[in-house]
Amino acid sequence: MSISPETIDQIRLASDITEIVREYVPTMKKAGRNWKGLCPFHHEKTPSFMVSPEKGIFHCFGCHAGGDVYKFVMLIDGLSWVEAVKKLAQRAGITIKETREETIKRSEKQKLYDILEQASLFYNRCLTELAEASAARNYLKERGITEETIEKFRIGFAPQGHLLAAAEKKGTTFEQMSLAGLFIKTERGKKFEYMGGRIVFPIFDTQGRIVAFGGRTLKDEQPKYLNTPETTIYSKSAHLYGLHQALPSLRTQKKAVILEGYMDVVVTHQGGVPFTVATLGTALTPQHTHLLNRYAENIVLLFDSDNAGIQAARRAIETFLDTDSAVRIAHLPDGVDPDEYILQHSKDKFLSLLDEQSVSAIEFLTEQSLKKWGNATPEAKVKSASDLISVIAKVKNTILRREWTKYAAEKIGISEDAAIDELRKLSRTEHTYHSQQQKLRAAPKAAPFCMRSAEEELLQLLGAYPHLCTQCKEGFFKEERNTKIFMLLSRGIAVSDIVNHLDENDIGWFTELLLEEKHYATPEQTLQSLMRGINLRELEIQRQQLEKEVILMLNGQVPMDDRKKQLYEELNKQLKGSVKS
Repeated sequence: MSISPETIDQIRLASDITEIVREYVPTMKKAGRNWKGLCPFHHEKTPSFMVSPEKGIFHCFGCHAGGDVYKFVMLIDGLSWVEAVKKLAQRAGITIKETREETIKRSEKQKLYDILEQASLFYNRCLTELAEASAARNYLKERGITEETIEKFRIGFAPQGHLLAAAEKKGTTFEQMSLAGLFIKTERGKKFEYMGGRIVFPIFDTQGRIVAFGGRTLKDEQPKYLNTPETTIYSKSAHLYGLHQALPSLRTQKKAVILEGYMDVVVTHQGGVPFTVATLGTALTPQHTHLLNRYAENIVLLFDSDNAGIQAARRAIETFLDTDSAVRIAHLPDGVDPDEYILQHSKDKFLSLLDEQSVSAIEFLTEQSLKKWGNATPEAKVKSASDLISVIAKVKNTILRREWTKYAAEKIGISEDAAIDELRKLSRTEHTYHSQQQKLRAAPKAAPFCMRSAEEELLQLLGAYPHLCTQCKEGFFKEERNTKIFMLLSRGIAVSDIVNHLDENDIGWFTELLLEEKHYATPEQTLQSLMRGINLRELEIQRQQLEKEVILMLNGQVPMDDRKKQLYEELNKQLKGSVKS
């Protein structure tokens, strides 16, 4: 749905972020110009969640969730951006006008939801009523599935050739069924039903709408499991099986277990562990991890203990690195699936496997690296360290990155300093030129939460005093995201609106940047000081690069270039003069 920028701004202005947040977090208290309280997105004892009514943004310095009022409603209620806008519009009494094209598009999507809903009800009735579904009923009974669970997950059966006839009687065309992902026409013109002859598992989105189906064959054929194809309302990289059914538990337990199959999820829910989910025939994606991160603080990955399972666990860990979820890894005995384990043993033993017998992500990674490379020789230590540091470098949280480095160094048998040195070579640090800046700039005190680069401090100042943008030039910013934000501020775009121009990874960084409490006695002087520091940094980098060339010239290793030599000498004079000034 396309909503005009004017309407979006109107809704934002009518939606007091502090008032809305306090509806969910009534214990919020005034803290200077901002409000502070316990974060609603993760468990904490010390308040680290802040809201700025002036800037229209929020940020948690614990879990790093951040954004504008729309983002808050999206996270707290598990809504899409459009749904959040609609909710706030309704709350503010603002009508969102749709164009004719938008109305048609929304109607077409709703038609797909309706088709899939009717197909699900049809499949479910077939499973419970048709004689030809007896094999499917027997299979589910043998797997320990109860009638209550069949209804909870609305499991069904697709008899060959029945669905299309039933749908067409109700006026649904083959073309519409194809758009919903239920049928396809082969090159020879034959109509193929994806779920035909299979036990059917409906796939729900977080709002309880069916978006696709997964099916298990009852025959000795491949593929054993088959999903309906991606459509305008379904993407396998953005949906998880069982998530809708798990939501009530996820919101209270703040924990999710990721399994590999439909039956695993169904049986574990039935067995008293209702916070399991599974991917849909694909590896875990960033969309999956960010979706789970809305509801769960703790994640357990339960994969096979074979090489494929180990590699899948490692990839999954890396996918979670830009979230704040605590990830643990558990393994079942060889050849045993989660559904078999919980049926053969008990809920308590299954939970013990997840909690007491699981290991943290860094323990798992370290164990696998040492198994592969060892640490018996210096060369082996180098390989193990390189293997681990390549992952640790991707960890966003500074404290977690430091703790992982410390743990890995101890287990490999190298010094922590050596590991940190290697990490610095790989990490994309926020303060690339930190040492130069410390010497050259006269800047405000460092933020209490983390050391900021001069560019970031400049953005903090401009975020607080946007009118100063006219005294600053775009060329001061070398990092792409900093340049982008400066351009948006320069155009007079409100801070609360800028977050809608950023990707998911940068929103938390930006809101944290602006909600760090800084006090500027003389903003104009601070601006000049920061710009001077950035200029000196650039000059120092240029001088160092030229110095290498000049040394080679003076040693006769390369031909003398008088122009470069003169420029080098001028830079030396400039930098020496800057120390006196």
